[in-house]
Amino acid sequence: MATVTLDSRPSVMGNLMMVTGSFTADGTSQIVSLGDFLSTIDSFTIMPVKASVVVTPVVTIDTDPATDILLTVVNAEVYRFMALGQR
Repeated sequence: MATVTLDSRPSVMGNLMMVTGSFTADGTSQIVSLGDFLSTIDSFTIMPVKASVVVTPVVTIDTDPATDILLTVVNAEVYRFMALGQR
């Protein structure tokens, strides 16, 4: 099972909140639920920690609830992510 770690201190900018964290892929899909922080997700970015990783993960933002993200990565690497949305 993939491992997701959320940073404990999100950043607040007006009515927006930025949540960051890391995702250790193991070749399976993993749901990242940000409902404890965000009411909606306006933007989501994921990038590999190692510069040599060229596999692009598939990111799907669920519509019910609109705060769940399905990450699908075919390799076993570590990624960092950032979500920006309404508080």
